[in-house]
Amino acid sequence: MKIYAEVGIGNDTFFSTEYEDGNREYRIPSFVKPPHIMEYYVRIWIRKTVYVFSTKDGFKKSSKDKSRFKLLLGIGGVR
Repeated sequence: MKIYAEVGIGNDTFFSTEYEDGNREYRIPSFVKPPHIMEYYVRIWIRKTVYVFSTKDGFKKSSKDKSRFKLLLGIGGVR
């Protein structure tokens, strides 16, 4: 199971944690540190473009269907 703990603006709450298990995803409104940290990242979502700066994957740019603004610092890991 992948875990992404985030802090910042753009999600429903300032602190949030997203769990991914296969094709299922769910988010809780609190910060839960992953037991095994694999990356640190900054995610910036401006309109339909998402920029991710990650210690694991470097820089990535992608497009989304939804138009949003998000500025998040996160920790990614696994359980």
